[in-house]
Amino acid sequence: MPAAPGPSDAQSDGGTRTPRVAYRQARPLASPVFEIGSLSVWYGDHEAVRDVNMHIAHQQITAMIGPSGCGKSTVLRCFNRMNDLIPTARVVGKMRYHNEDLYSREVDPIEVRRRIGMVFQKPNPFPKSIYDNIAYGPRVSGFKGSLDDLVEETLTHAALWDEVKDKLKTSALALSGGQQQRLCIARTIAVKPEVILMDEPCSSLDPIATAKIEDLMEHLSQEFTIIVVTHNMQQAARVSHRTAFFTADVDGKGERHGRLVEYDETARIFSNPSDQRTEDYISGRFG
Repeated sequence: MPAAPGPSDAQSDGGTRTPRVAYRQARPLASPVFEIGSLSVWYGDHEAVRDVNMHIAHQQITAMIGPSGCGKSTVLRCFNRMNDLIPTARVVGKMRYHNEDLYSREVDPIEVRRRIGMVFQKPNPFPKSIYDNIAYGPRVSGFKGSLDDLVEETLTHAALWDEVKDKLKTSALALSGGQQQRLCIARTIAVKPEVILMDEPCSSLDPIATAKIEDLMEHLSQEFTIIVVTHNMQQAARVSHRTAFFTADVDGKGERHGRLVEYDETARIFSNPSDQRTEDYISGRFG
């Protein structure tokens, strides 16, 4: 199969090729954070996603790409049991977190969501001050240390401290969209999770704000495991170590079922995918 053109192969305005992406080096999957086997998600009688198999590496960024309606966000919500909040949802198959069944009856979903935080597509700061947005989770969790120090440390970690340090008591809703999203990331990491899930975190942001979020993701991956859903293939190529490509099959009844087509190191997905459907998608022939 000929190599599919990656995001860096596009022609520039001057008619010459842009420099190739320096893909991030993926480390071995010897001790994965998550192990997923034959995972399916049902909404009532409809199988929305079927037969997903993948492992998620520790302190790396995994991107999930694919056309709309292929189940990326549905699978993302399985990692911290957000689908539990949908009455008709049912998760079938293996979802193990550090080799423990994430969906065991003995597992507290609230504790799961503390360890596995989530950042949503649209920034959703609380209608509180910047300070109280960060302090809220630690307060609820019974944090005993200095909240002032924690707020400063967290906002610094999220590359936001210098921009807001003089207005911590002002409303978070007064921040720009990009600042609000970084605040939401800071709010997520304030409770010290291990994993951060991101559902299209840059879709509502301009290119400058997007670049700041991408830089932040790279920085955070040194400490956190990150799984990000994105429609932006260039973003997946820039930030991730591994990429999962999803698509949707249509059965004889005309119903769509999301399916994982290919999961591999990002460099391989974008330069030499093993499945023709992956190549067709990343080269723009469908999607």
